[in-house]
Amino acid sequence: MGRTIKLLLYFFAYQLAFMGVAICGYMWYRHTFELPKTPDSLYTNLIMLAQVLSTAAVGIHLLAGKYVGLDRKTWGYHCSPKLLVTSVIFILVMGFWTNYFNELADLPNNMEAAFDMMMHHPLGIVAIVIMAPLVEELLFRGAIQGHLLRKWKHPAGAIVLSSLIFGLVHGNWVQAPFAFVTGLALGWMYYRTGSLLPGILMHFVNNSAAVIAFLSADDPNATMVSTYGATGAALMAAGGFVLTVLCILFIQKKLVPQPASWYQPAQAETIEIEDQTLSTQTHSHNENI
Repeated sequence: MGRTIKLLLYFFAYQLAFMGVAICGYMWYRHTFELPKTPDSLYTNLIMLAQVLSTAAVGIHLLAGKYVGLDRKTWGYHCSPKLLVTSVIFILVMGFWTNYFNELADLPNNMEAAFDMMMHHPLGIVAIVIMAPLVEELLFRGAIQGHLLRKWKHPAGAIVLSSLIFGLVHGNWVQAPFAFVTGLALGWMYYRTGSLLPGILMHFVNNSAAVIAFLSADDPNATMVSTYGATGAALMAAGGFVLTVLCILFIQKKLVPQPASWYQPAQAETIEIEDQTLSTQTHSHNENI
């Protein structure tokens, strides 16, 4: 758990650092110590740029620190086109029933203004559609879940914990349950394949679909029930759930019948083990002296 906590601290530290620079830069340029009540174009541009750069910094840190490998296995060159197509169908049909139950829960949306700002800004769309799928899969699946899978005896625990963290890190009540369930699907795919590629693709499709639905809708706040009626929404959710189960069975039985091997540590873990061993040997040598 220590490594997981450390990675999360890195994640938040980069966000705070880049956002802090953006906000201080805005205040300096405007000669004020107050933030605008209604974000102007300069403030919005700086915040969106900080969001993209902070996310990129996390990804660079994970790769440079070798928390995630750059080998062919991790990046999914062995994944068949049929698996990738099924992964796309899997995440799309999941959206029918997860969105339906999310709407029934009617949880508060404490980040609605920020979400709306991102959806109407090119850099915000880049952050949602490109940066988030890539870097969040690197962090939550590759670095955190991958480490837990190698350390723990029960894969389900690693998948559930990384998905729970993934849901909570979104910092929004209305997003957390959906992100948790989506994280379970992404985590299960990573466990089965050992590759980040299916999860990145699924994450990209999910976020792209959300952006397209938001920007193309007459009413972005419309629900499935208000759009299709109570019966129609329930039938869509039920159909989506059935198709989700079929996708899981098809992947498990036909496409990836055996889960990936998780005994090989990442290079960062190897370095940590070597450092711990060296420290232990040095301590023992000093005691003998």
